[in-house]
Amino acid sequence: MGYDPEELNGRNIFELVHPDDKNHIGFRFQDSLHKEGIGELFEYRFLSKSGDYHLIESVGNIQFNNPGFNAIILISRDITEKRKAEDVIKASEEKLRSLVQNISDIITIVSANGEILYQSASAKQLMGYEENELVKRNFVDLVHPDDYQRLMLSFQNLIINGGISELIEFRVLNKDGSYFYIEAQATNQIDNPNIKGLVVNSRDISIRKRAEEEKQILIKELTKNNADLRQFSYIVSHNLRAPLTNLISMLNLLDYSTISTERSQKLLEGFKSTTFRLNDTLNDLINILLVKNNTNIQKDTISFDASLNRVIKSVSSLITETKTHITSDFSSAQLIRFNEPYLESIFLNLITNSIRYSSDKRTPEIIIHSEQKKGSVILTFSDNGIGFNMDLVKDKIFGLHQKFHHHPESRGIGLYLIHAQITSLEGTISVDSHINKGTTFTISFKN
Repeated sequence: MGYDPEELNGRNIFELVHPDDKNHIGFRFQDSLHKEGIGELFEYRFLSKSGDYHLIESVGNIQFNNPGFNAIILISRDITEKRKAEDVIKASEEKLRSLVQNISDIITIVSANGEILYQSASAKQLMGYEENELVKRNFVDLVHPDDYQRLMLSFQNLIINGGISELIEFRVLNKDGSYFYIEAQATNQIDNPNIKGLVVNSRDISIRKRAEEEKQILIKELTKNNADLRQFSYIVSHNLRAPLTNLISMLNLLDYSTISTERSQKLLEGFKSTTFRLNDTLNDLINILLVKNNTNIQKDTISFDASLNRVIKSVSSLITETKTHITSDFSSAQLIRFNEPYLESIFLNLITNSIRYSSDKRTPEIIIHSEQKKGSVILTFSDNGIGFNMDLVKDKIFGLHQKFHHHPESRGIGLYLIHAQITSLEGTISVDSHINKGTTFTISFKN
């Protein structure tokens, strides 16, 4: 306390006791006047020389009837730090207890023979059981019969090998008699003298399991619907091909010079136009089916330059007629692992689109180059055409039959096919465009 013994000799002890403790100590003192021998432990706050109060624990030996003493002998010790430590431990325990009692997970301690030693209060919220209602019951009594064997294997393995179990899903019995799914993981703490069991942390996953079951049902329905639609598409494309080919052949054989009336000529021209448009639509459908349903697409090492030259040669008359200027640079990435017909189809659609939507105010220019970037090959295709408003079309740009300009030859199929061909081989394509400035397509090939 900081005092020399002489400083305390002759002072009244009540002068040094905390005001709030004086009554308590006074009662103890008055009571001891009528007793003899060793009393009970009691606590009070005692003033130190520095002016702070220390928590003191004392026990009195009453010796008033002993002529050699005629006094109370107090044996005391300072328990201030001890009480602070106890308060910290108590606060920590209360915090832990509060966490355990209020979390949605269920904390269970199970003995080596399967007896439940402890179960947190969350068991009531999730299972309907009161906090201690399951204590001393065997946990296997709560497990669904179909999950029993699998759970027992995991339980026995954890008992033998120790450590932490893998996550396991199983059904447990609710108090109302129904079963629900939980996901649990256990830690072997049998050798811990404070626990002596397996600590099991489990949570209700019924909602997730129902969602998974509904997802599987939906997948089956969608798979069946897709198969039906695919079969319908095959039937339509196959059954239309022969009669449509016959119609085109007959139209090509017609001698229009023998048709005398203007009305008949217009009807035939309309019929011819409609037939050829139907033929184009059918070809588009067949191309889409080939891309979408081909799950074993062949990949080869392809030269960008060779593929582009073949495409340019195939549309050379169109390029010459429109005076389109094409510049390419594949020096940074000359080769790519991809499907050759797909790559040529991509080049063809992008070039013809750039020519189709070129500006009448300037000569069409197309710039194509490649580069290696972060393990991928990037192909950039830019033109100086009429462009389009990205804010209006960015979510529709690669959609089927999406048209953004009133061009007579536009069918809204080219960009859809390009996107399907690239993504089918795990690539990506993005676009950036500005009205009256041009469009840039950036294609990333998985290398």
